[in-house]
Parts: sequence; C-alpha cells; structure tokens
Amino acid sequence: MTTITRSSAPAQTRTPGWTVVVVQGGYAALYLVCGFVALAHAGWQVPVVDDSTAAAPAWFLPVGGILMLGPVLAGLGLFLSAMLFLLGYTQGNRRLTVALLTSTAVTALLLGVSLTPAAQSVAGWLLD
Repeated sequence: MTTITRSSAPAQTRTPGWTVVVVQGGYAALYLVCGFVALAHAGWQVPVVDDSTAAAPAWFLPVGGILMLGPVLAGLGLFLSAMLFLLGYTQGNRRLTVALLTSTAVTALLLGVSLTPAAQSVAGWLLD
C-alpha cells in the first residue's frame, strides 16, 4: 500500500537566486558600457584643470556615479551570492548554481577592475 502525503508547506523558492544573478550581470554590463563611454570621451577630450567656465555634459554625473559605486555594489553582490550559497538556495538546481557561480565570478572581476587606480581616476574625473 502506497501512501501519498501532501504537505501544505510551500517549496523553497529560487526567485532570490535568479534575481541576484540578473542584477549582478546587469550591473556588470552597465558598468562595462559606462566605462567604455567614459574612456571614449576621455580619448577625444583632454580635461583642463582650471577651466571652471566649461559646462560638463549632462551624462557625466550618472556615468561617474555608476563607475564610483562599482566597488560598493560589487562587494554587496559578492556578499549576497555567498549568503545564497550558504543558505542553500542553489541546492538541487544545477542551472541556478552555474548561473550564480558565473555571475559571482563576473562580480569579483568587476570588483577587481573598479578598484584599480585607472578606474577610480576616470570616475573621479567625470564627477569633478
């Protein structure tokens, strides 16, 4: 005789894991685009130190803000990934595990790049 037991307890949801994967990948892509835009602009315009009369383009502040927040948000993303692994959100779901490991590696690379003096100086130049 086979007995089927139905539980009213909901299964553990995987939504936080996929949300972290999408946000980490999206921010890394946004950081990459903003970095290329800033470097392209820096390549054809040499900044003048005491030129207070020149108006900065409107996109300097959002792009500079994204570049400056890189280390903070990458650190937060690494913390969230570690917590998802420790709390077991990836158990039994190979696709989520691979996706979260990939987005964690991309976020760690983003953290390393955003902490370089070159990235900090470009972001600082945009926000000056």
